[in-house]
Amino acid sequence: MSPHSNPETTAHPPPFQSFCEKLPERFPSTGISVLIAGGGVAGLLAALECWRKGHNVRIVERSPSRLLSGDGFTIGPSALLALDKWPEMSKENERISYESWMSWHKITGEMIKHPAPFQLNPSKAHGSDTKTPTVYRHSRPKMHQMLSDQLDRVGLAVEYGKRVLDYYEDSSSGKAGILLDGGEKLEADVVVAADGVGSKSSRIVLGQEVRARPTGFSIYRAAYPLDETRTYPILDENFPLMEKNTASSQLWMGDGVHSVFGRTTNEMSWYLTYPVNQNNPTRFCGRIYINISLKDHGNGAESWSNLVDPDTVLQTTATIKGWPDFANRLIKETPKDRIHDYKLMWREPQPCWASPSGRVIQIGDAAHTFFPSSGNGATQGMEDAVSLAACLQLGGKDNVHWATRVHNKLRVERVHCLQLLGVLNHEMRGVSADAQPSQAKPVGLLGSWIWNHNPEQYAIDNYENALACLTDARPFSNTNTPPGYVYQSWTIDSILEARKMGKEFVLEGDWE
Repeated sequence: MSPHSNPETTAHPPPFQSFCEKLPERFPSTGISVLIAGGGVAGLLAALECWRKGHNVRIVERSPSRLLSGDGFTIGPSALLALDKWPEMSKENERISYESWMSWHKITGEMIKHPAPFQLNPSKAHGSDTKTPTVYRHSRPKMHQMLSDQLDRVGLAVEYGKRVLDYYEDSSSGKAGILLDGGEKLEADVVVAADGVGSKSSRIVLGQEVRARPTGFSIYRAAYPLDETRTYPILDENFPLMEKNTASSQLWMGDGVHSVFGRTTNEMSWYLTYPVNQNNPTRFCGRIYINISLKDHGNGAESWSNLVDPDTVLQTTATIKGWPDFANRLIKETPKDRIHDYKLMWREPQPCWASPSGRVIQIGDAAHTFFPSSGNGATQGMEDAVSLAACLQLGGKDNVHWATRVHNKLRVERVHCLQLLGVLNHEMRGVSADAQPSQAKPVGLLGSWIWNHNPEQYAIDNYENALACLTDARPFSNTNTPPGYVYQSWTIDSILEARKMGKEFVLEGDWE
C-alpha cells in the first residue's frame, strides 16, 4: 500500500497571526521536531523557515560563537523571496544589501568594458515586460547577523561549540540523531545536515564520505572595513565608486587566472583565483582549464580558517605576467588576519541528499558544493532551506521520511544544472589576456529560469506529483531547470574527457 501525504496539511492550511507584529504569520504546529546541525546561512534560514511552518526547531553549531567573518556573496531573487515573509528581515536586507556595477578588465588592470549595472536577463519564461531585478551583493557577516537577530526575535537560540562526530537514524523509532564530540547524543524526527563541505552526514546518506579531488586551483579571498578617517589614494584612483557612491566591481581576466575587486563606501574586498602548480599548468586548446593530473601542489586548505599574509599573495602575483604594481600595493594594505587561501576542489554532483530511511537530509554545501564563480552557492542553500521546511509541513509528522525524499526530488536536477554552470564559468574567467568581454560572458548565469523561481510555491505546487512519482512510479518532470533542456546526469570525468579531446561542452535548451 502506497503512503500518502497528511490530508490536513497537503492543502497548505491557513496561517495564524503571531501576537508580535514584528514576527511573520506562523502556521499551526506540525509536531515535527527538526534538529539542524550548522549555523551558516542555509542552516539559519532553515531554522527560521521551519519555525514559520510550525515545526519544533533546535540548532547546533561547531563554532564557539556567531559566524561573523568572511567576505561578500551574491544572493539571487529566488532566495530573497523568503524574506518577504519576515518584515524585520526584509527591511534589514534592504539596508545591508547593495547594487554593484561591474567593469571588465585584462589581468593588467586595463579596462576593456566600462562599468554597467549587473542586471538579470528579462523573463522570457513568463513573457514579462516589467523591469527585471538587479543583482545585489551582501556582506556575509551582515547576512549572518541579520539571520541571527531574527532567530533571537522568535526565541530560537543557536547552541554553539557543539561539533558533530557522526549522524545516525533508526527507522523503527522514526528518529535520527547526531553524536557530539563530548559524547552527547541529540535526536529528532528529522536531522538537517547544514554543516558545510565535508559533512559527516555523507557516511549515512551515501555510505561513504564524498571524495574531494583537487582542481589545480586555489583562491585568495579578503574583505575588510575601510577606515573613514583615512584617505585611500590607491582606491580612489584605481577602484572608484560610481555615481551616488554606488558600489563598483572589477573583473580581471588572464591566462589561467582571474581576479575580482569590489568596493563599497565602507568596505573593500578582493579575490584572486590562481593555479597552484605554477610551473606545470595543464592546457587544452591554448587555454588553461584544470590540472588534470589531479596531483595537489598547493599550500591552501579547503577551509575558511586557512589564513595567509599579504607577502604570500605577492609571491603568487609575481608569477602573473603584467600584474600591476597598484594591485600589489592594495594587497599589502590588506590586514593580515583577513586573507583566506581556499583550495578549490571537485566533488561529483550527488544524486541523493537523504539518508536511506529519510530521516537525515543534507542542505547547502553539505549536499552540493559550488565554485565561487557560480554565483549561486548561497542562493541554492537558501532555496534548500525554504523548500525543505515547506515539504515537511506538506507531508506532516507521519510522512517526514517521504517529505525529505520529495524535497530531494524537487531540488536535485536544478542544483546539478547550476553546479555545471559554476564549472563552466570558472573556465570562462581564465581566458587569455587578449580576450574580449564577449568571450567571457557568464554561461547562463543570469537566465530567468534561475532567478524567476519561487522554491516555496514550487514545493506546494509539485509535492503531490513528486510523491506519486516516488511511491507509485507515476511520471513527473521538474520545471525548475532550463526551458527545453532534458536533464542529463554529468560527472567531473565527463567534462575532463571532453576537454582532453578538445571538445566543447554543449548545453541544450535555453540556459540564457
